[in-house]
Amino acid sequence: MDEKDIRQEIFEIDTLNILDCSKLKFEREESGYMTLEFEGQTYHKVNLTRLKPFYSKTTFISVSYENSEGEFKEIGVIRDMAELPKDEYEKVDSFLEFKYYMPEITKIFSIKDNRRGYIFIDLETTSGRKTVCIRDWYSNFRMLTEHYLYVSDADGNKYFCSDVEKLDKKSQSIMEMYV
Repeated sequence: MDEKDIRQEIFEIDTLNILDCSKLKFEREESGYMTLEFEGQTYHKVNLTRLKPFYSKTTFISVSYENSEGEFKEIGVIRDMAELPKDEYEKVDSFLEFKYYMPEITKIFSIKDNRRGYIFIDLETTSGRKTVCIRDWYSNFRMLTEHYLYVSDADGNKYFCSDVEKLDKKSQSIMEMYV
């Protein structure tokens, strides 16, 4: 790779292309993938990614697609979904809510350590009561801010508690030694 190619590659990586929301036309395919029509081109297998998933649900949404070589290429970034027309906003929001589905933890009944690297948490969520198995609790059961708890189980499911101070006192005392 010569110096010009290296500069071009660095330039492409360092450039943030903010998309004009009035020009975006999304469609949800039966397969679940999104298709995008933008500036005369149609992109298939479009992927939407929240660049700040824990702090902002509607700003800085990366829009990429899978090219013929199987590589994901970024088309650009939606600065704020509020700039999208209402019907486009609903399609994008629906896709993102499905992709980032995380039940909220509302109560913790017990935490048991099996002494083999796994902990089992009996908890209540907005999707019902569950027993969640967590491998490597230090990485997968953690506070992202002073009050925001993030949990990722052994199967890759994600859960959160937006404010652990709002949990009942028993739940707080049960989880105290793990956070």
